Amino acid sequence: MSIVSSLITNKSKLFVKSIIINMDLFWNETLGNNEFNLFSKAHLLILGFIFSMIFLMFVYKEILKRPNIRIKFGRIIAFILLLQSFFQHFWYIERKVFTLKESLPLYLCRITVLLCIFMLLKESYSLFEIVYFWGLGGATQALITPDTGGFIFPHWMYIQFFIGHGGILISIFFMILSYGYRPTIKSLKKTFHWSYIYLIVVGMFNYLVDGNYSYLRGKPLTSSVLDFFPKYPYYIPILIAGMFFIFILLYIPFYIYDNKRKKLHNIINTSN
Repeated sequence: MSIVSSLITNKSKLFVKSIIINMDLFWNETLGNNEFNLFSKAHLLILGFIFSMIFLMFVYKEILKRPNIRIKFGRIIAFILLLQSFFQHFWYIERKVFTLKESLPLYLCRITVLLCIFMLLKESYSLFEIVYFWGLGGATQALITPDTGGFIFPHWMYIQFFIGHGGILISIFFMILSYGYRPTIKSLKKTFHWSYIYLIVVGMFNYLVDGNYSYLRGKPLTSSVLDFFPKYPYYIPILIAGMFFIFILLYIPFYIYDNKRKKLHNIINTSN
């Protein structure tokens, strides 16, 4: 019996030790010194999962249009994003690494996550107009060249990064497919307006706290599109111009569609 008890005790110790080690890999703040491997197996699997979810929404879009289904599905996405945002900032506080210059929800995608939550819960077209451009432009680039702060899988900060950015894209396509929302030229102008305000406010805040929200005072440490740009501060005008250019590109498909529809409508009216 003593041998059996000893084996059980040793196995229990090993089990507890493995849990501690795994929790350390999941939650420890000292592990953020790793270089992110672009298009690694983990990266591609996550991207595959996110885009598979979007593909399935296209396949089952008629089901998503049902009022009871779209309300429930929207609330589920909002709840997941709420948990992601809460525990992201809880980690900063609990690990005692919270700083004004890094940990606030002032990155454009972090703000977009919060806007997505309200958009989904309120079924808000007004918020969709901004989320479409900020989210589709920012989250897509972030997913392709992620800045996970030096954390790798299975760390929470790595996981929450993809939940947040993937959730933005899923939210946008959900609103398009289930509610029929779409941007207009007014939406583009509205996004330009709020983007100017965002850049001015965050730029001033960065200066006051020596922060780097939205990389307005320095390039990210990981590989990104900004690597192809000149050094700070010369890349800033290119960054801002590029952002607005992407917004325009995101609107062009709808502009072409509207023009074709208008011409078709005129042809029909003329023939009648």
